[in-house]
Amino acid sequence: MICLLFMQTAAAGLMPKTSKLAVLAFRPKQEVYQTWYPLIDYLNRYLGGTSISLEVMNYAELEEAIANDRIDFVMTNPAHYVQMTFRNGLSSPLATLIPMEHGHPISGFGGVIFSLAGRDEIQSLADLKNLTVAAVFTGSLGGFQAQAMELKRLGLSLPGDVRLLETGMPHDTTVHRVLSGEADAGFVRTGVLEAMVAEGVLDITQLKILNLQTARDFPFLLSTQLYPEWPFAAMPHADADLARRVAAALLALPHDGDVAEQIGIHGYTIPQDYEPVRVLLQTLRLPPYDGTPQFTVSDVMSKYGVLLSAAGSMGGVILLLTLWLWLLNHRLKQERLRVLNQSEEQMRLLAALGDGVFELDEARCCIFINPAALTMLGYTEEEVLGKDLHLLFHHSREDGTPISAEECPIIQTFSDGRIRHLDDRFICKDGSGIPVHLTITPVGGAKPREGVVVIFRDNSDRLRLEQELRTQATTDALTGLPNRRQFLKELELEHNRIRRIPGRSAAVLMLDLDDFKSINDQYGHSVGDAVLKHFAQALTEITRSSDRFGRLGGEEFGLLLPDTAIAHACRIAERLCGLISNGQVRMNDLEVSYTVSIGVARLQGTDRSMDAALVRADAALYRAKHAGKNCTKCDTGENPGEVAGFQKLGA
Repeated sequence: MICLLFMQTAAAGLMPKTSKLAVLAFRPKQEVYQTWYPLIDYLNRYLGGTSISLEVMNYAELEEAIANDRIDFVMTNPAHYVQMTFRNGLSSPLATLIPMEHGHPISGFGGVIFSLAGRDEIQSLADLKNLTVAAVFTGSLGGFQAQAMELKRLGLSLPGDVRLLETGMPHDTTVHRVLSGEADAGFVRTGVLEAMVAEGVLDITQLKILNLQTARDFPFLLSTQLYPEWPFAAMPHADADLARRVAAALLALPHDGDVAEQIGIHGYTIPQDYEPVRVLLQTLRLPPYDGTPQFTVSDVMSKYGVLLSAAGSMGGVILLLTLWLWLLNHRLKQERLRVLNQSEEQMRLLAALGDGVFELDEARCCIFINPAALTMLGYTEEEVLGKDLHLLFHHSREDGTPISAEECPIIQTFSDGRIRHLDDRFICKDGSGIPVHLTITPVGGAKPREGVVVIFRDNSDRLRLEQELRTQATTDALTGLPNRRQFLKELELEHNRIRRIPGRSAAVLMLDLDDFKSINDQYGHSVGDAVLKHFAQALTEITRSSDRFGRLGGEEFGLLLPDTAIAHACRIAERLCGLISNGQVRMNDLEVSYTVSIGVARLQGTDRSMDAALVRADAALYRAKHAGKNCTKCDTGENPGEVAGFQKLGA
């Protein structure tokens, strides 16, 4: 019993730990789960041996899971992420999401403010004062906070100047509250209205968009400024090595691949700047900044005006300004320290990646390269930083011909801003070349580009495996000759060529070793294998480079002689038959003789398929066996009743 308990405990220790990824649901949970499950499948395949599960949660469920350390990774909206950096100690995100909308990658999102089209008294944001506004939740950046920031700029505060109706997730509920008349206006995340229209549950002409904004290359209705997209972050207790591998997997996710297409995204990029989100939360006094009082001249005068006037307001104002400046300076120091720590964390993450990563500035000079890239290429950091990497290790092809700057895909990305995925070749410091797979991403959306980030992986093992698989699929392992499938493929190609070009001729030979089973039974399979190899070598010696041959199975072989008349093919068969009968296979102290029977037929353009020629050659082989073996029989294909044959050599 003790032994059994020990074995069970040991087995349990070997089971891989499952890490959990939580995704905030801003649409119905089942829809969100189906959307993001392909990412989980991709991460588990990429990481190998590591299991990650997916959980879709609303705000309350996600907060409870974070508080109890029940999740390892989280993907949520930027405002929620900024709160977690303060409350839960999150560092820089692993990556930032790049959605795909209307065929274009989207680098940001915002909010929409709307009312019913028939509400003529509501024409601008100022008209919302003292009205009822529906929103999912005050913690939603796209569903409340971005809109509140726009109202704040006009002097309206929420919820003081409007009556707020919180609907809860999903955003669709907010739209229905406005349509039903329960609310005068509504706030939703960009893209929600268009999604509901596409689903056939909303007629957009029913609504009026307030404070309509335009943003370059942004396809959705918009009432606010744009903010960075959702971050993918690791919780502080998550395994650091796993976090680095997850970051590498996210950055390497092919932007044009099946996984990104299934999810409906463009992919992931290096973490974006979430400072605008922090400024928004601080301006609106939202968590985690809701506990800090804001000292402004307006507040001081409204609360303490009489007292300050009586006591001499100037001294009090100076004191308050001094305190305000001290708090601001203290906060700026903390912010600088936080940004510095995030930058150091990003550098440590990039340095630990197994893939090579380097970044070029707008002058195309290297400003960063990680240790994995230096190891693969054989350079030191001092030899690379500040250099033009195209001239350093991408200047020529494998045959030595130069690659111009215009042909370089990295430099092309500087010009057109496209994200590229391709196989290429880098030149190492010692002059050798390594095949690589590149992912090239521009930094900065408009010209001039701020730079380019390149992620590359050594493709040597993959290419070697592909070649081995091709060899295994087409080659007989024992003799080294093409296998049955490859030989029949060559035969079909030759038959097609004969049908296209009148007057061409070819011959097909079926060859079978005589009494081969007796050799195996008498001497063993190792001697039988030696006989098969000996015969394969004889085939290669007697045939031309243009001839095709292969092992069809067991002791049966096929030979295709392109551009060969039937008479000449029969002479070749006779010569091969004689060569085999006069030779011996020597293995250790043993000498083994064997013979071969051969059937010859012409490959004709009038044949409906190559199988007709194989049937004739096989029938001729049967006649050779019936005639006593160790001989050839030829079928001209012109008159099945007249068979030209060659008797045994020496008969």
